Amino acid sequence: MKKITLFLLVVFCLGLTACSKEAEVNDFISENHSVIEEIVKKIDADPTEKGVDEAQKSFDAKKVGLKAKWDAIKDASKAQVSADVAKKLNDSMLADVKVLSDAGQKLSDMPAVQKYSKLMQEYTAIINP
Repeated sequence: MKKITLFLLVVFCLGLTACSKEAEVNDFISENHSVIEEIVKKIDADPTEKGVDEAQKSFDAKKVGLKAKWDAIKDASKAQVSADVAKKLNDSMLADVKVLSDAGQKLSDMPAVQKYSKLMQEYTAIINP
């Protein structure tokens, strides 16, 4: 009887470990931050329509992977992600959105602002729950 109980306990513990989404959350945080940094870098280098076009190209190249990573974590339960990792995700998302917003404030012409708005709509569509 003790062997069965021990076996079930081990299986249960392995099941909890296998269900953890913390690695996936951390992967998403890194990928998202990288995508945001690249967008901002392109806009900072050229805050015109051309710079936003370059940012859009960079985003287009990475958005499928970013969406896949988001889809893998967006429905994670509290049992699958620790409070610390959930806070890290929230803090990271808020900081990245602020950086994006700040980059948009630097745009110098209306066509750039319109393209930036489209880019932000595409990005937001990916990370909406």
